[in-house]
Amino acid sequence: MISRKQAEALVAQLQTAWNAGDGTAFAAPFAEDADFVTVAGMHVRGRQAIADNHDRIFTTIYKGSRVAMRVEQLRPLGGSLALLHIAPTLDVPKGRLAGTMNALMTTVVDDNSGEPVILALHNTIVRDLAQAAGQAEPMKGTTA
Repeated sequence: MISRKQAEALVAQLQTAWNAGDGTAFAAPFAEDADFVTVAGMHVRGRQAIADNHDRIFTTIYKGSRVAMRVEQLRPLGGSLALLHIAPTLDVPKGRLAGTMNALMTTVVDDNSGEPVILALHNTIVRDLAQAAGQAEPMKGTTA
């Protein structure tokens, strides 16, 4: 399993690549056959497809955006596998997605080769349930 220091380095690599608007660099720590589920629920398969998708969003909806990422949780899954939760905060300067949004990336990492590789990542925007439902008040019995 990867160490906390390795996890933080991996997250820093993703953050640096995002802030440079470099899809190839962003996809570099992913396995060749990795799975990536976007915040919109699109399932992207393979490192090259992940790179291509990120290059596209870096020149369109997330152009000029900046992200700050942190390791929220690192948990062993057995053997060389670990569950890594990454908490990004994204600032988008303009367009229909302008503003700040928080997300949570559920990530499966394999350290079998000694170099951590992302096998799967599921990205989810974190929103209050009332906001997601279009309500001004928090929904009863829910937590954000």
